[in-house]
Amino acid sequence: MLSLFSRLFLSIVKVRASSPTSISRSRRESNLWLRGVCHSINGRVLSIGSGDDLDHEGGNYRSYFPSCSSYTTSEVTQGFPVDLVLDVRDMHEIQDHSFDAVYCSGVLEHVDDFRQGLKEITRILVPGGTLLLGLPFRQAIHMQPYDFWRFTEFGIRFMLEPSFLVEELKAIDADDPLNPAAYWVRATKC
Repeated sequence: MLSLFSRLFLSIVKVRASSPTSISRSRRESNLWLRGVCHSINGRVLSIGSGDDLDHEGGNYRSYFPSCSSYTTSEVTQGFPVDLVLDVRDMHEIQDHSFDAVYCSGVLEHVDDFRQGLKEITRILVPGGTLLLGLPFRQAIHMQPYDFWRFTEFGIRFMLEPSFLVEELKAIDADDPLNPAAYWVRATKC
């Protein structure tokens, strides 16, 4: 039996996924950046908030990681074709240092305690592991009422350091460099 939160969250995500939309500039730029960085990721990858894992350009994100030994999908609630159902704030099902990379896109803005989520991500990554993190800045409210946060470049660096070394922080859809739609981060766990 799904909780009220789970049923509401699932209905919001399914409506969003089934709505016919064109590919946004932000999605195209994000996918292009991801294709460039994911091909060299080796080892075990955990995708957090995978949904249906579709990139909305006819492929899936799993295919962006051709060198990984395993790609595990996850979502916060049942109803998606994923490997794990887990809450990023408490991933007790996963042992410490279990993954070489974590791919987390468009999740932390929906987590009431995103710091706890980041703490759990840090715990399950191996030392030297890679975090690929997508975060919104100038993005419309979505999946309401579970849309809590927006992140600046400075806030992202502040929340990741000193646990991570930020290798790259890419502004997406940033004609105005002070007002990008989102950021992608590639960081290495210290």
